[in-house]
Amino acid sequence: MSNMLKEVTFLTVKELQNEDIILPSKYSKIFENNAKKLEINFDDENIILKDLYEDTTNVNSVVKQTNENLNFLHQSTDDARVAIINKDEKSLHNIYNELAKMKEKIDFLQKELFSDTLTKAYNRKWFMDYYLVDRKFIENGALSFIDVNKFKDINNTYGHLIGDQVLKYLVSFLKQELDFSGVNVLRYAGDVFMIVFNEEATNSLDIELLLSQAQEKLANQKLKTAKVNNISFSFSYGLTNFVKDEEVEIVLNKADELMSKNKESSREF
Repeated sequence: MSNMLKEVTFLTVKELQNEDIILPSKYSKIFENNAKKLEINFDDENIILKDLYEDTTNVNSVVKQTNENLNFLHQSTDDARVAIINKDEKSLHNIYNELAKMKEKIDFLQKELFSDTLTKAYNRKWFMDYYLVDRKFIENGALSFIDVNKFKDINNTYGHLIGDQVLKYLVSFLKQELDFSGVNVLRYAGDVFMIVFNEEATNSLDIELLLSQAQEKLANQKLKTAKVNNISFSFSYGLTNFVKDEEVEIVLNKADELMSKNKESSREF
């Protein structure tokens, strides 16, 4: 349910992004309309609150553990200072080992903070933190929006659990097909994903060809699950370049438009 709520939020924000003034009543109305289109039932508040609680709990856990590591780092710094003054090599060696363990913990927490809980792709926060400053790109590169074709039909036909499996498989598939340095897959919202290519990848790879080949390859596959045989699905994509200091909204809108055109031309998939 939380993923569906994120999808409704994404669609609502997308629809309102060019508005100068957004009143709460207008936001609520558009949010409700998008929820109806996706056939989301808000009557079962317990399920919604449970999913949101799990998301919040995950973030709170990361924050708590990060604070604990910071406190440990401060203490280790003080202990190291004393050990250096006393020339206590044994204590310094122990501190070094503890700091190495802490680094592993921090790397894990960072991965959790920037990972989508369902698919384990990067999340939108990773994109915002690593590629943007003040909503502008910090370097040149390219990005592609990826949208699962007829994903609503998949959910309606096979159920949301199978739908989740489809999303997870898509991420695994894209990572395998685009296993190059400087290429990262992230979940943007719902069944919409983004692939970000840094400047080096943009200059060294034929990205359009790679995406086209991946699109055709996936469409021709038959997937199996424990409950369902021979599921097939495909995706549409929109690819565009971006340059340093370009506003992210302009680039995202262009990628979204190109993805819509690609969806029209790839109906046979």
